[in-house]
Amino acid sequence: MRRRLFLVGVAVLAGLTFAGCSTVSDPRAERGTGVTVSYAAPFDQVWAALPEMLKELGIQVTGQNMNEGYMLVQGGGTMGDGATIYVERIGTRGNSRVEVVPSKTLGVNLSLGEMPKDIHNRLSQRFKRF
Repeated sequence: MRRRLFLVGVAVLAGLTFAGCSTVSDPRAERGTGVTVSYAAPFDQVWAALPEMLKELGIQVTGQNMNEGYMLVQGGGTMGDGATIYVERIGTRGNSRVEVVPSKTLGVNLSLGEMPKDIHNRLSQRFKRF
């Protein structure tokens, strides 16, 4: 009986440990919760300009999918902030919408940096907001 109770306790502890380390594998899960700004520039121009602008801010692109319109980024803050940047076409006049969603850990936004604001400020230096 004690052995069974011990094994159940170990299994529960292991389950809680691994559940606490899980992250959202789909970066699109948090879409719509970030800072969104529209720009008077075509998708392709905004997408092409982002990596260099991010590099200037000390932010590294860790993953991207142009077909789905998102970039995973890391850095730029004292806490090693991360974020997902979404770029999408809007309208028929060659405009784009950019959303910056700071990463969340265990469902809580621990990002203390100003990454969304910094990224949008840099983009607005090159592209007109509307």
